[in-house]
Amino acid sequence: MKKLISVDHLQAGMFLEASVVVEDRDGEETRFLEPLNAVSTGSSAKRARLTGKMHEKISNNGGLLVSSDALVTRLRETGLSMVTIDTDKGADLAEGVKPLTDPSRRPPPDGRLVHFDEEIERATEIRAETTETLTSALADVAEGKGVDTEKVNAASEVITESILRNVDAMLSLTRIKKHDPYTALHCMNVCTLVVAVAQADGVDPEYLPTITAATLLHDVGKTRVPLEVLNKPGRFEPHELEVMRKHAVFSGDIMREEGGFTEEQVFIAEQHHEMLDGSGYPYGLKGDEIHPYARMTAVADVYDALTAKRVYKPAMPMHMALMALHKNRGTEFDEHFVDLFVRSLGVYPVGSLVELNNKEVAVVYEPNPDNVRKPTIAIITTSNGRPRPAPFIVNLAKRSEAEGREVGKVVDPETAGVDPEEVIEAAKTRGERTERLRR
Repeated sequence: MKKLISVDHLQAGMFLEASVVVEDRDGEETRFLEPLNAVSTGSSAKRARLTGKMHEKISNNGGLLVSSDALVTRLRETGLSMVTIDTDKGADLAEGVKPLTDPSRRPPPDGRLVHFDEEIERATEIRAETTETLTSALADVAEGKGVDTEKVNAASEVITESILRNVDAMLSLTRIKKHDPYTALHCMNVCTLVVAVAQADGVDPEYLPTITAATLLHDVGKTRVPLEVLNKPGRFEPHELEVMRKHAVFSGDIMREEGGFTEEQVFIAEQHHEMLDGSGYPYGLKGDEIHPYARMTAVADVYDALTAKRVYKPAMPMHMALMALHKNRGTEFDEHFVDLFVRSLGVYPVGSLVELNNKEVAVVYEPNPDNVRKPTIAIITTSNGRPRPAPFIVNLAKRSEAEGREVGKVVDPETAGVDPEEVIEAAKTRGERTERLRR
C-alpha cells in the first residue's frame, strides 16, 4: 500500500517511491533521486545524488529500499517535507503514526496530495502561528529592531508546504476577517491568495517561498505611517492620503535596509498598489513595468481589503468582490491573474452564504475542485425559512446526498443576519449528515 508520509517519519527499511533525474553537468551525466510526491521548498532544497548502480535499482523497481539511517539523514537534508512509501515492498509506519492522507480513501482531487479535511486542521494551526509571528515582526520593525528574516523565511516555507499539500485548506481560511491585528491578518491572507494563484500559474514549488516571504511583508511599511493616519476611521484628507500611500515605498526601504531580500522581493512589496493602466501608486507604473508578482499581489490585496469589515466600512460579500475584480480586469488588474484568482477561489468560496433552488439557505463548507459549482454545504434553514437545529452537511456533488439541490444564488450574510464563521464552527462540532435528516 502506498502512503504519503512526513519525511520525519521516514526510517531505514522503508521502500521509497522515486524516479531518477539525469542532469548534464560540464558534459557529464549526473543522476539524482527524485522521490514521488515529495515537496521541496526554500533555499535549502537540493537533490540526493546517486552513486554506483543505485539508478538501475530505482528504474527497475520504481523506487529504492532505504538501507540505512545515513541515507535517511541525507534525504532529510535535501529539504523534503513529505515522501511516498510502499508498504508492500518495505516497512510500514510505526504503530500509532498516521500517514498524511488515508490510503484507504479515494485519491485526493487532481493537484492535491491530501484531502481538504486532512489538511484543514494543520492549515489552521500554521495560519495562527504565522499571524502571531508576523504581528511580532511588525511590532519589532515599528520599534526599530528590524525584521527577523530567519523567522519570516521559516514561516514562508511552512505556509508553502501546506498549500502544496492542499491549496483549498489554507485558501478557505482567508475568509476569516478580524479587526485586530488587521495588518498582520491582511498580510497573511494576501500571502495565501498570491501563493495559491502562483501555484495555479505553474510556478516552480522551490520558488514559492520567495513569493511567500515578500507578500507576508508587503505592508511592513505601514509601521512607518503615523498611527493617527493609519488608524483613522474615516476618509483621508488629501495630505493624509499622500502619507498613507508612502507605505509601499517604506516597505521596499525596510526590506533593502534589512538585507537578506532579493530585488525581486522588494519589487513585489514596493509595487503592490501599482495598476495596469498607470493609475496606481507610488510610481504610476504601467503594464509590464510592474513586476508580475506585484500585479498578482495587487489583485489579492484589493480582494482582501474589499471583503474585510472595518470600523469605517462594511465587508463586501465575496462574490461581489470577485465581480469587482472581474469588471476591472485588463484595465486596473492583470487579466490573466484575475482569471487565475477567480478559478483558485472558486465560484462559491468557503464561507459564502447561498440560497438553494428549493429555498433552503446554506453556507459553503468545503470546496470541490473537481466541480466548483457543487461544493459541500452546511444547510441552516428548511425550504420554508425555519432554522434547522443543527447545520445539515450535504455534498452537492453526490446525487444521493444532494437530492436535486443546487445553488440558486449567493446571499449577502450581513443583510441576512448570518455569521458564516459561526455556522462553519457549528457544522464542525454538531453538523448532521444522517439519512434520517436527508428525508
